[in-house]
Amino acid sequence: MKSRRLERLASQFVREISDILKRKLSDPRLQWVTVSRVSITPDMKAVKVYIQTLDTGEKREQTLQALKHAGGFIRHELGQRLELRVVPEVQFLTDMAGEQVDKVFRILEDLNSERGSQDDGTTSGT
Repeated sequence: MKSRRLERLASQFVREISDILKRKLSDPRLQWVTVSRVSITPDMKAVKVYIQTLDTGEKREQTLQALKHAGGFIRHELGQRLELRVVPEVQFLTDMAGEQVDKVFRILEDLNSERGSQDDGTTSGT
């Protein structure tokens, strides 16, 4: 079970990283990036930052590269803002949860429409 401190710190990381991306970085590749969640290791030495972006494929990879390139600056800013003794390593990952939810909904809609067409074909006026 996560400690309350880690949960509180994770929400602080989401807010601060979002603010840094919005106000401190001017890279156009980071224009449509949203921080969806943060996962902190129990020893607080590493942070996984899950992002969502409108980009796909090659552009998504470029966005991750831009975040990796800005990682040192982001880590420095976090250290100043959060006043941590040791600032954890920051790793950026794509959050695929939204895409997975969309995929499930599409599958359910397809199944529902197939079911509806089968019902229409089997009903008879007896």
